[in-house]
Amino acid sequence: MWLAGGILLAGAAYGENPEPLDLQLQLARLEHPFVVIEALQLQVHEGQGELQIGSLALLGQRWNRVRLQCGQLDLTPGRWRCHQGRLQLPGQAAIALELEQQGGDWWLRLQPGADEMWRFRYQANGRTQLSLHNASPRLLTTLLPSWRAKALQGRLNGELEGDAHRFKARLSLSQAGYSSPDGRQAAEALQLQFEIQGRRQAQVWQVQGSARWSAGLLYQEPVLLEADNQRLRFAGRVDGRGWKLDEAVLDWPRLGEIEAQGQGSWQALEAGQLRLPDLDLQTLGEVLLRPWLESRGLPRMTLSGRGGAALKWQGSGLQQISLEPRGAGLVVDSGRLALEGLSGRLEWQRDQVREGELRLERLALGRLETGAFRVPLRLQGRELALRQALHIPLLETQVVVDHFKFTYLPGSGDWQARLGLSVQPLALEALTRALDLPTMTGRLSANLPAIHYARGEASLEGDLVIQVFDGNLSCTELRLIDPFGPMPRILADVTARHLDLGQMTQTFSFGQMTGFIDADLRQLEIAQWRPLAFDARIVSSPGSYPRRISQKAVENITALGGGGAMAAVQGSFLRFFQDFGYRRIGLSCRLENGVCHMGGIAGEDRNGGYAIVEGGGIPALTVIGYNRNVDWNELVSRLHAAIRSSAPPVIK
Repeated sequence: MWLAGGILLAGAAYGENPEPLDLQLQLARLEHPFVVIEALQLQVHEGQGELQIGSLALLGQRWNRVRLQCGQLDLTPGRWRCHQGRLQLPGQAAIALELEQQGGDWWLRLQPGADEMWRFRYQANGRTQLSLHNASPRLLTTLLPSWRAKALQGRLNGELEGDAHRFKARLSLSQAGYSSPDGRQAAEALQLQFEIQGRRQAQVWQVQGSARWSAGLLYQEPVLLEADNQRLRFAGRVDGRGWKLDEAVLDWPRLGEIEAQGQGSWQALEAGQLRLPDLDLQTLGEVLLRPWLESRGLPRMTLSGRGGAALKWQGSGLQQISLEPRGAGLVVDSGRLALEGLSGRLEWQRDQVREGELRLERLALGRLETGAFRVPLRLQGRELALRQALHIPLLETQVVVDHFKFTYLPGSGDWQARLGLSVQPLALEALTRALDLPTMTGRLSANLPAIHYARGEASLEGDLVIQVFDGNLSCTELRLIDPFGPMPRILADVTARHLDLGQMTQTFSFGQMTGFIDADLRQLEIAQWRPLAFDARIVSSPGSYPRRISQKAVENITALGGGGAMAAVQGSFLRFFQDFGYRRIGLSCRLENGVCHMGGIAGEDRNGGYAIVEGGGIPALTVIGYNRNVDWNELVSRLHAAIRSSAPPVIK
């Protein structure tokens, strides 16, 4: 409209003197709250007009050397028209335009491309109309250069009209797309339709509208969304002080409905609520949860079933959360952890104590499955805790969770938890069968009085005590570092006392041995379920008891230590005996950098070797090991081979 002032002057002069008119106008600076013009020059000569601007500041942007030409300038009293006009912005292709003014009415037509049209009309009564035909984002990126980096594409069609009291718009966006320079945001082949209308009452605008996403892809790292004919409808009001959303409903066919309400000033959210009454959890997991977990290197999770949720917040923060799973399921890392049939309701309120309960039909840790059980919970402030002990049925016995508390730490964004549980006597035969392990006899029980998690580390307060093979196994200094990260580590000291060798060797097909052993495993470090370091020692338990070792066990022990005991057996009268007596057993391994530094019974080194089994009784046999340093992987392979081989030794 910068041409208008000069042209109006020319029109006034032309109305009194209809002869051809030459006009020149120069302005050093023109300021307005929305626009600043510097070095303006206007020329009218023989029915043509040209406007040149040295510097133009508009919409927060600045352009230099802006030029507007009118190929035919029609001037009549009360009316003028710029025909065959061209607008030239620096670095941009020229835009064809038509501009006309009559009385208080204005018409503007812009044609940036061959099949593109922007029509604008402003009437003296304040009514404004805008019509778009195949409008591309090129003109918008010209006016708003900050959008250029997103490489906007697409075509916009529709109409907008309104005045000081009402407005309405209907727009459609087709084949739209954009991408950010860093690749974290992108869209492709979007098809969107919008409708909105508003009516002013006093100083308040009542607004309602709808939108539909019918085609295309939308990417916001790490989530990729695909059009599912999602529909949004909304209604609310705005004024100079703020806004209020009376209702907004997003209908997502695959996922479910999402409902929202809220209000706030133009600077901050004051209150709001979000309701998700009936969601498809499988879609929620595939579309939103899985990409987020994978981008952080966390185990893959698959959800199933349905559920509902609701949130309420005010200016001071989140006030209420409710969750209502209905037959929900979860599978972690292709079945390493799975749960089925999760139902119930939990509700949290900022300043109140709330109680809830969840019901679970099945929980599986690998091959180990539980029966159905209930989880009674109490929620208070930033804490989630059990209301009473939790009894989980497992293989005809129970795991009892005596206490559990989860606490969120808002200052650091971290969380901590405490847990205590015990395993009541459990038949090892049923447990090993369920885990597809070699069958063990006897019973197992365990007690973990307090496990504490904080700052990425879980630790055991006190001892983990397990009763197995008619003996006791105690684990102290147990720590699990970064348990939810890509490379969790376990640190511990383990002590075993009075383990029955008969049960152990029968279980693992190692060859028959009778007696009892004590074991110490110090400074154990495990990463990705593989040992990195430890200092281990096995010795005979003190006391009086039968001590026998079979030829098969001698063969396997000899293979571990690299000795030649079996050659001695096979070359002497000892080959006629199936088992032998012994006084003591001792074997040690200090693992460092993938190498096991081995030793035997303390003080019984012989001729460069070390005694693993010291003979005693009739007949007696001593087993000597000679390999002091053994590759750990090779040692494990030897042990596996010994366990797999159940054939008796060949006696010649």
